[in-house]
This record gives sequence, C-alpha cells and structure tokens, in this order.
Amino acid sequence: MNRKSAIAILKSQNKRITSKRLAILELFMDNSKPFALSEIEKQLSGSMDRATMYRTLHTFEAMDLVIKLVDHQGTCLYMLNHEKHRKQSIHPHLHCRECDRIVCLPGLPDEYMEGLKKYNIEEMYFLMQGKCLECSHCQKAEDANREHLYSST
Repeated sequence: MNRKSAIAILKSQNKRITSKRLAILELFMDNSKPFALSEIEKQLSGSMDRATMYRTLHTFEAMDLVIKLVDHQGTCLYMLNHEKHRKQSIHPHLHCRECDRIVCLPGLPDEYMEGLKKYNIEEMYFLMQGKCLECSHCQKAEDANREHLYSST
C-alpha cells in the first residue's frame, strides 16, 4: 500500500522515482516517529550512503514532504509532513521522551507571528521535550495507584 502511495506522491511532484527515494519515503509513511539521519541509515541497513540520504531528505523538504526539527542536542530529526499537518498554522512540536512520538502543539498567536515579519527568518524549529498527553495520563494513573497502595497500608 505505501509503495503505491509513495510512487503516486513522487509522480504528483514530477520527481524521478528511484529505489532510494521510495525506501526513505516508505520508512516515513510506515512510522509516525521522527528519525535522525543515523536512525534512517540503520533502518535501511546501510543500503545507501549518507550523501544520497542528505540529498533525498533535502529534496523531500523542498517538496514539503518531510519536516526537519532540531532537538535539544542539535540533532536534526526528520518526519513525514502529512496532509493534516500542512494545513495547520506555524506551531511548536513536543518530542515525547516516553513514546518517542512528535506531537503538534497549538499554533502561535497571530500577534507573535506578525511581530516576526520584520525579520528575515529563513527557518523555524520549535521542538520541546517532555511527555505527551497519553504518557502523562499513564504516569498520573500509575502515581494515583501507587498513592492508593501506600495509603491503604
């Protein structure tokens, strides 16, 4: 299924369909998590060199197929820029330390974005670290259970 979708995406953008592009695009389509370059390399079992990966990722960025985020250690992370995401206004993201997912956070206020127009901003990376709602709720439930156990003894 994803191979057909990946081919259709590349065709719709008038891009050459190569095995390398398909492999990277399918990796993103099969996973909802972000990948560092080293993780992409590992997932693809070293089937392509880093220069090819960089070029492919750069091409996908230019096509608006992937989003590049920079984590707190300065590592570039790449994730699929799905249709729903493209329709949202500029917004920060949260990288969950528990489940490794990237979660979209609410958009930035209009007055903030207006204030940025006087600058020549070429790229914006908003990536926060923490726990997503699901993982936070799980942690709260575990804490409540633990508290209940200790209070009943």
